[in-house]
Order: sequence, then structure tokens, then C-alpha cells
Amino acid sequence: MKNTFFIFFAALLFLFTACDSFEVSNVNPDVASSINNNPELLLTGVQRDAINSMVGSSWSEGNLMAQYGARIVFTSFDLFDWGDQSGAWDRLYLSVRDAKALEQIAIESNLPSYEAVSLIMQSWMCHILTDMWGDIPYAEATRAFDEEPVYTPAYDFQQDVYNGLLATLEQANTLLSADNLPAIKGDIVFDGDLEKWRKFANSLHLRVALRLSNVDENKSRTEINKIYTDSEKYPVMNSNEDNAVLNYLGSFPNAHPISEAARYRVGSFNEYRISETLEGVLRDYDDPRLDFFADPTANSVALGMPEISGMQNGIVDGPAYEYKGGDAFLSKFNIDFFHFQANANQGRLMTVSEVAFIFAEAAQRGWISADAQDFYDQGVSSNFDYWNVTMPSDYLTNLGAYDGALETIAKQKYIALFYIDFQGFIEYKRTGFPTTIQPGPDAFYNEYPSRFEYPSKEQALNAVNYQAAINRQGADEITTPVWWENN
Repeated sequence: MKNTFFIFFAALLFLFTACDSFEVSNVNPDVASSINNNPELLLTGVQRDAINSMVGSSWSEGNLMAQYGARIVFTSFDLFDWGDQSGAWDRLYLSVRDAKALEQIAIESNLPSYEAVSLIMQSWMCHILTDMWGDIPYAEATRAFDEEPVYTPAYDFQQDVYNGLLATLEQANTLLSADNLPAIKGDIVFDGDLEKWRKFANSLHLRVALRLSNVDENKSRTEINKIYTDSEKYPVMNSNEDNAVLNYLGSFPNAHPISEAARYRVGSFNEYRISETLEGVLRDYDDPRLDFFADPTANSVALGMPEISGMQNGIVDGPAYEYKGGDAFLSKFNIDFFHFQANANQGRLMTVSEVAFIFAEAAQRGWISADAQDFYDQGVSSNFDYWNVTMPSDYLTNLGAYDGALETIAKQKYIALFYIDFQGFIEYKRTGFPTTIQPGPDAFYNEYPSRFEYPSKEQALNAVNYQAAINRQGADEITTPVWWENN
């Protein structure tokens, strides 16, 4: 008994004397101890999360808005029931926040390569945000962790956002023009190739600049001209090898989000059909890309006479499912977009075709001293090459020939922007082409919408700044035009 007492007393003594130095560690030894020492972890997350979100939004919303596709069931979005799309807003702003954190780490650690890449990713995301919502929180959007935190950021006028984007992309190009830049890791877009990042920055700069064509022609022309006339200072994409794309793998969790490998339901994939609008544009050119984008109807295959037949946009549920005789008489998208296929399973941010069409339009407008047809031809042929579709030998001298018209450039650019976030829709709102994009027969509006509504939580959590934005921009409705739009 005595021994038992001493043992118990000794245990108590150890417990109390040890308390002064006892520390509990929440550090996982298998995880990097400081994100500041591993900026590549942030970079990978920013790229994966933002691009995956836009790939999903492109399939389910962007392709409908540009009338690349149409729905045969659950057609409310195709009737312009767009709402606020708060999921895309939240995902992009979360990724902007993480990219801003990466920028700050890069500045503090003297890592200009990561800083530049972060600036480019922020610009890509904020450009989508402002084009789809109009005035947005920009200058104060990521200041919640400042010494003087901002929890209710002001909405910047879209013109100011555009000026900020152009300045930021200029800064990124300057950073990447330095010699002996430190390498980056964790880059799942360009695998650490900083020259390709620089080309993407300047190509994105062109996209931003051209979007100003209707509201600030002088700035649009000046920005494009300076890049075109100084290719050494401003290198841009010049082949499909330079495309800004995320190459997905053939298995989960790194598969294309809209694919069998990513566990996306085939039933959901089959709710979409190629739109009559895209079909019509391609048929005008007798374009073999139609046979790549879409499968022949089940009925025509059964009859031994395969043909592609598109779906009209904007038909209410019920009649939509019975259109042209129903499901078997309408063309699904190529099933290779659902199963694994190399290019079909890329997440596209921007391709060289768009760059060529930007220069073609600038030449057509007389903004640069160049042959518009040369750039037009490059834009068309590079898109055929991208999809690995053989272009007919007479395509560029026959139905697909350049005729000097802006509409021709815009229509080919429309084809090339297929399945790239919301770009096909956005460019339609800038140019008005193709003119065959129209509200469907059962659409809620007679005019084609322009934007998404702001998330409802903005009205509750950022009410003063939200109200200031709509007082300046117009009613928070999808038919309120954005600043740069071709009204």
C-alpha cells in the first residue's frame, strides 16, 4: 500500500512539473509547414479551382448563352432564367483572393515569376467577372486581411476595372521580360514555361483592349497597335503550342469536369444538343467541324443515312423534348467530349486562333498596318488544326473565304471560341454577330440579355456599395447592358 502511494505521488509530481513546458502541436509533419515557403501549392490551387469552375460554367451556361448548345429538358436557363450565378461569382473571387495572397508572398520573397503569374491569373478571372456582371469589387476586393481591413468593398466602374486590367497585364509583361528569372513549380497550365506565360499575358491584353472597341476606340487601337508593332517587347501566342489550356488526365480527380472519368452523369451530358445557331453558321461554310462537334441523330443512323440536326434555343419544357420529333431526331454533342479525348478534354483559357482574329479585326478597322486576310486565314486554319479536323483545300478560297467584312471575322471567331468560358456570348454582345443569335420562342425577354444579376447576398452584406453600383450602372437585371456593349 505504501509503495502504491509513492508511485501515485510521483506521477502527480511529474504531471504538475511538466505542465510548464508541455506544448501541443497542430502541425502535420506530412504537410508543408509554411505556404510562404511553398508558393507552388497556392499556384496549383488557383489554377485548378478557377479553370474547373469555368469549364463547368462554360458547358452548363456559357454554351447556351452563345447558342453553341441548347437544352431539350430543364430548359429554364435557355429561356433566360439566368439569376445571379453566385456559384461562379464565389469561386472566381475565392481564387482571386488566393492569387492575391500568392502575389503578396512573391513580393515579400522576391519571386517575380510567381508575382507575374499571379497577376495574369487575377486579370483573367477579373476580366470574366466584370464582363459577366458589369461594375464589380476590384480595387478593394481582396483587402479583408489588410491592417485596415475592408469587408464591404466598393464596386469599381467597369471602365476603371478595364484600365486596371490593362495596367496589370503591362506590369506582368515587364516582370517576365527580366533576365534570369527564378523558376516556378506547381504550374499545371504551362508547366513552368515563363515565356508562354508572357505570351498569354500579352494575348489577354489584346482581348481586353479589343473589348473597348465600341466605347473607347482610341484606347483600343493604341493598345493593340503597341503590341502588334513591337513583338520583341510584347510577344504573343503564335501557334497552338502557345495555347493557354489545362490538360486534364484520364482519371479522377484530375479528369475534365464534364466527362465520364470525372463521374459526370451521362444523362446530364445528354440533356444538351448542338444548337441550330452553331449548326447554321457551320453549314454556311460547308464546314467539316460540324461533324466533329456533333454526332448524327440516332434516327438517321438507324436509317443508314447519318445527318446532323440541331435544337432550337429557348423552347419551354415539354415542347422542347418533342422538337423535330424528339430526342432521336436531334444531334448530341460528340461523345468524345464526354469520354477522354486529348483536345476535347482541355480546359481552355485562350487559344492562338483568337489572337489571329483580334489582329484580323484590327487590320480590317485600319488600326494596324497588316493584311486582315492573312490573320483571318491564320485564325481559321489554326482552329482546324487545334481540333485535328482536316480543312478542305478550297475552304479559304470558297465558302470560308475572307470578304473584307467584319461580320466574316466575327463569325469565324465565334466558331473558334466554342467552349471557352463565356467568350462566345461576350463577343456576340460586343459585335452583334452572328445575327442568328436570337431569343427563342418561349424566352422570358424579347431582347437578348447582357449580364448576370449580382448575388443576392451582396444586397444583404454589401448593401451600400451594391446600391451605388446599380444607381450608376442601371437596374440589377440581366437585360441591363454593360459599359462596353454594342447596344
